[in-house]
Amino acid sequence: MNPDLQTLIELQHLDTAIAGLEAEIQSLPRKIAEVESQLSEHIQAVEASKKHLAENQRGRRKREIEIAALRDKISHYKDQTFQVKTNEQYKALLHEVEFHEAAIRKLEDEMLVEMIDSEAMEKQLREAERSLAEERTRTERDIAAARQRQQQDESELKEAQTRRAEIQGRLAAPVYETYERIARFRKGLAVSEVRDGTCGACHVRLRPQAYAEVRTNAHIAVCESCARILYSAPEPVTE
Repeated sequence: MNPDLQTLIELQHLDTAIAGLEAEIQSLPRKIAEVESQLSEHIQAVEASKKHLAENQRGRRKREIEIAALRDKISHYKDQTFQVKTNEQYKALLHEVEFHEAAIRKLEDEMLVEMIDSEAMEKQLREAERSLAEERTRTERDIAAARQRQQQDESELKEAQTRRAEIQGRLAAPVYETYERIARFRKGLAVSEVRDGTCGACHVRLRPQAYAEVRTNAHIAVCESCARILYSAPEPVTE
């Protein structure tokens, strides 16, 4: 195989790996931010549930106080019934007692609804807190793994860039500049393997003569369609 072509193939493989490392290094902080944001949303949801439960409990305590006050009034009115002198006054006191007893029944009905709601809210909160604890552990583990992966990628990238400089140094300036120009216009893919007479990048079939030339790998040939540098993989050895 032409030495420059072999070097270009090696360079393309390395550049593809470098692009993958750079993309992953860029994406990891965003992924970390996403899982942190999801955890934060769930924490806020649990806090909101706690707030609603606390409001429910405050409402019940308020009604308990109101009921106690109404019972005190009822007791006071009943005491007064022994002191009144007219039937009208007695009826008026009984009316007040009935009115306040009705108010108590209404408050007790409201408290019953709140108690039922409270039981459901407490159950949901326990489940949410358990789920949140599991998610927090999972998130911490995922973030630690992502940061470790980022450090590994950065180390591999540094090594790959050092190796790239060495590979680039083996190419004559015009050859390297041609590679760079093609890569710039072809989204980083300057070298393509020919498979079954077809360019592996643009999938256009080569003319028979061009395909025959590419199969020799004797010199640098380019695709007549996409202008990428072409090469043919060695034929598999048959026993």
